[in-house]
Amino acid sequence: MLEASRWRRLTLAIAQISRPRSLAIGLIAAQPLWGQAAEAEPPAAGDYNPYLYLDWLPRWQLTPEQRAAMPAVCSGAFVAPPRDYPDANLLPDEAPLRATADESEWLDDGTARLRGNVHITQGYRQLFADRVDVNRNENTAYLSGAIEMREPNLLVRGVAAEVHTDSEAAAIEDATYVIHDDFVHGAARHAAREASGELTLTEGSYTRCEPGEEIWRVSGGEITIDNVERQGVARDVRLEILDVPVFYFPYLRFPVGDARLSGLLFPSISNSDENGWDIAVPYYWNIAPQMDATIVPRYIEHRGTGAELEVRHLSTLFNTELRMAGLPDDNGGDDEDKRKLIREGFPEDLVNPSKGEDRWLVNVEQQGGSGGPWRTNINYTRVSDPDYFRDLDTANLSVSAERQVKQTVQGSLISEHWQATLRGQDYQLLEKDRFDTYSQLPRLDVDGNYQWGDWLLAMDHEVVSWDHVDTQTVTRILDTSDPNSVRDITRNFVTAERFRVDYELDWDKQWLWGYFKPGLAARYLSYRLDDQFLNPESSASPETSAGQFTLDTGLFFERDGNAFGRDYVQTLEPRLFVLASSTADQSDFFNVSQSPSDGGNNLLFDTSLFTFSYDQLFRDSRFTGNDRIDDADRVAFGLTSRLIDPTSGRDLLTASAGQIFYSNDTRIDRAEIIEDAAPRSEFAARLESRPIQYLRIGSELIYDDTEGDLNRGNFSLRYLDDDFRLFSLGYRYLRREKRFDKNSGQLLRGPIEQADVSAVVPINTNTSILARANYDITFDRELEYLAGIEYDSCCYRARLVWRRTLDNDLADVVTPEELEYDEGIYLEVQLKGLAGLGTTVTRMLSQGIPNFDQREVLKQ
Repeated sequence: MLEASRWRRLTLAIAQISRPRSLAIGLIAAQPLWGQAAEAEPPAAGDYNPYLYLDWLPRWQLTPEQRAAMPAVCSGAFVAPPRDYPDANLLPDEAPLRATADESEWLDDGTARLRGNVHITQGYRQLFADRVDVNRNENTAYLSGAIEMREPNLLVRGVAAEVHTDSEAAAIEDATYVIHDDFVHGAARHAAREASGELTLTEGSYTRCEPGEEIWRVSGGEITIDNVERQGVARDVRLEILDVPVFYFPYLRFPVGDARLSGLLFPSISNSDENGWDIAVPYYWNIAPQMDATIVPRYIEHRGTGAELEVRHLSTLFNTELRMAGLPDDNGGDDEDKRKLIREGFPEDLVNPSKGEDRWLVNVEQQGGSGGPWRTNINYTRVSDPDYFRDLDTANLSVSAERQVKQTVQGSLISEHWQATLRGQDYQLLEKDRFDTYSQLPRLDVDGNYQWGDWLLAMDHEVVSWDHVDTQTVTRILDTSDPNSVRDITRNFVTAERFRVDYELDWDKQWLWGYFKPGLAARYLSYRLDDQFLNPESSASPETSAGQFTLDTGLFFERDGNAFGRDYVQTLEPRLFVLASSTADQSDFFNVSQSPSDGGNNLLFDTSLFTFSYDQLFRDSRFTGNDRIDDADRVAFGLTSRLIDPTSGRDLLTASAGQIFYSNDTRIDRAEIIEDAAPRSEFAARLESRPIQYLRIGSELIYDDTEGDLNRGNFSLRYLDDDFRLFSLGYRYLRREKRFDKNSGQLLRGPIEQADVSAVVPINTNTSILARANYDITFDRELEYLAGIEYDSCCYRARLVWRRTLDNDLADVVTPEELEYDEGIYLEVQLKGLAGLGTTVTRMLSQGIPNFDQREVLKQ
């Protein structure tokens, strides 16, 4: 019930009206002042905004700030007029009730009549109408004419309304509504606004499309929108697309804005040669504010029916994500190449090992201890077989896998100068021609770092136990023309415990014109080997140590210049790196096993040579991992020159070149000691350019000047502008010796030479063409072709993609020329504000087209 004092304030406000205040409401052809932007283009002759009554303003009428904040694919926005009346920023319970009208009178029965341009405010709540009758005894106000009710982020219009002044509830006939910030609007035969803020629509509609472009809407029955809880509930409604009912929902919950809400999402649909139709229907379950799940039943035509599950949980100490997928009794797919080999007599369990098997995936990721003295990390992924991602991928889960998946559990304690990390780690390799790597069960790292002015001290300690099954046997096809060439290959492995200590003291002195960083290091490495497969002449506890001196120094020269009418700053940056090491005898690290094996014949558990590049010139070790001490004395020279835009600071052009010179002919390598090593390294050169803001160009060459051969090279061009035009061009070359099939003479292995080009070209604001071509020049064949079309608007986004890829299922069985292709058509549709498809198409485009993810971010 309204307090008497509040009614007195209303009477006083009406009595003090000195002149009528004219307010424009309803359907107005003139453009409102609040939407005008002084710098916006003026409307052309005949321009008219028929949806102004919904606070809809076209793009040209928005301010530059409003245009910058809205998605580029939208042609306008819902913008509420400013609230410039008294008490506009107060809560209704904290503000007096104010009213203005052209005419007002009190009747004998206590009814107040307001006529003409009625405007009632109470805090942030506003009401406009042509006529208002307030019944003081019933605490009810009856409104008629062009009715407009406003609150922050909410507008409701109608032709008649009843407002209960004590509960602040309202019922409106023939209503239209707008939720501005969430781009939501609709209409209803009857709308009721509860005191709690809920809006209930009877025979109403809900959409996030632009006015006049309602591609989809939810309509009929009853729709309740809770703008406080950020969710909606619809009962007995239908989903209409282009005014055609396509689905009936007896009950549907949907988010308002970006809120999370349980409900069915739209299915993911694709078709490929090997799998046939692949349909996944996700269901999102908002379990609690800190926990949710996505359940995805999945049907694959030529393989069977399975499911995927993703559960996410967030707490003050841990962030956990669990992903699982399963496909029982796989039908094996539809692959004519595999059937042909089976008909020729090859074992079916070798050619098509997945047929009849249960396929599954488990992935757990957890991070803990943010901001405290401790950290935990779990990253565990395992699949039923190496072909899982190649055959099935995932319809809705974001699980990445390239050559391997790993299982890691790690915990750390951190102080100001020390960090101790205990880790257990294992791998599952996804390449059939490789053996499993070693497990680290466990590994302990204790590292210390101190700094006194320019002096730096690093103390690294490592103890790790390398584990592996003693013997591993795999089956291989040695000759694809002979079914009798199937052989079992067995290899033995030596396990060990490794202890590594590295102490290094550096003086890091820097000036504006250069830097000087000498350092002294002591390194120690030892093993304790398992003697099961150990050579009798090999030591069970080999060790080595070395003392090292390093020097990293460089100078900076610069000058101003001008070319083609453009100012620039040019730099010249010579750099010198020196490594001098005492002799580290590592001969006991080779030929330790009784039988050769990958990684088992030599002590190599996590170590390989770095891929040589310009940056590698200035490293203090040529090895990744800790199984070797790099004792190759050397001097490296490098020279870099830059052209810098003095205004933006952007590097217009950067060119670098350099080479390493060794002091002797003996050098330890990954798998041997080289007695006659080259006196100098390959020549490394790198070029990077950003001539304009949107374009990046890069290239690197590795040239063997002793043999006159280009060993490796690459080139890349990336372009992405504010109009979302994307273009990329790539080329890479790696020199390798050619190997031919001894029977057919076909090329089995050769230089890697590939070209890759991709583009996203907007046809207009909403429509874009997508394309990618990845071509293998060595074997004269395409690796992947992709073409598609994207339509993106405020209302929905749709992508249709055709993809043709080289089928690698038989890569370890047949020659490269015999590999066939797999084709598929993939569809992605997202009804914005309601539901969307899985991640298959988006993931495909993100992995195949460089900068595609960045383009997605820019479009938001």
